[in-house]
Amino acid sequence: MLEPVHENDPGFIVAWHSKREHRAGKFKDRVMTWGNAHRAAEKLQQEHPENTYWAEHLPPDYSHH
Repeated sequence: MLEPVHENDPGFIVAWHSKREHRAGKFKDRVMTWGNAHRAAEKLQQEHPENTYWAEHLPPDYSHH
């Protein structure tokens, strides 16, 4: 069963995919809380409506150094 996500849960990034092209990506250089990632995704969605953005949890063994 999936656990609920909370505002301050760490280890999230913003991921995206294009609505028009076969392209997708992840902004792995900025790891943040779920709340910050969710707000960043909403802001990007408004600025770039041709893409879809969401907060995505990184695997526990991910190292961004």
